[in-house]
Amino acid sequence: MNNLTQLFEIQKALKQAKYPDYKRISKEIAEYVKNEKDLKRVLNNIKIDKPWEYICGNAEFYTIPFEVNQNVMIPRIETEKLVALAIQEYKDKNFDMVIDIGTGSGCIIISLIKSLLIPTIYKEDIKETEFIATDKSVKALRVVKKNVKKHDLRDLVILKKTETINHINTKDKRVLLLANLPYIPTDQYEKLDKSVKNYEPKSALEGGEDGNREYKKLAEEIEKSSMKSFTLILETEESIIDKTKRLFKKYSPHIVKDMSDKERFLIIRS
Repeated sequence: MNNLTQLFEIQKALKQAKYPDYKRISKEIAEYVKNEKDLKRVLNNIKIDKPWEYICGNAEFYTIPFEVNQNVMIPRIETEKLVALAIQEYKDKNFDMVIDIGTGSGCIIISLIKSLLIPTIYKEDIKETEFIATDKSVKALRVVKKNVKKHDLRDLVILKKTETINHINTKDKRVLLLANLPYIPTDQYEKLDKSVKNYEPKSALEGGEDGNREYKKLAEEIEKSSMKSFTLILETEESIIDKTKRLFKKYSPHIVKDMSDKERFLIIRS
């Protein structure tokens, strides 16, 4: 099979599967497969709605490659703005600690650190800051460990198995909290595409009846903590953002829109 015929076959399979951005993905598949057996395996997986990122084991986020598997959610392009907001917040204030809560693949905290290590973005030394990535899933933390090693950040990132910020000593610390916790309301989750429901971990997506189950827990943990000061940057969903905002109303949260002009992020400062 010549390259053009192969590319046509891949594009045809992707279109039949109603795969978004099929032209870009078809080129990636063509580069990935080594033989006809490889190609058949990939296309068979595509036909049963398995996301390409899980098939090849990689996803790009903030122009950085990350290893992924079905124990972590596939990084979304919308979340890249959370990293941009975190970079600016870190530059504007002094933080003793950065905690990425529910880190998943580790894409948020790794992208933040790699950006801050670029002199044209941030000129100061970040080694005095504790960078902590948390997740309640041991399997997810194994993925983070691989990505931390892949990007040579083992000396900077501390991994913790915990649900929110409990079991982390934040007393008298100035803390930057980053959170992309499960926020899809149960009824919306049930209507998601099969490629999401059948393959991505439900625990990383579904946020209970009102979508705010995990953010309620986080708000309670923040109230019980003894942080000197904090900034929380979180991602949520436009249909529930007002309810999420009310959880932190005493701090006068600020809404930030994503690249599609949807209200997706909250910045909460003590």
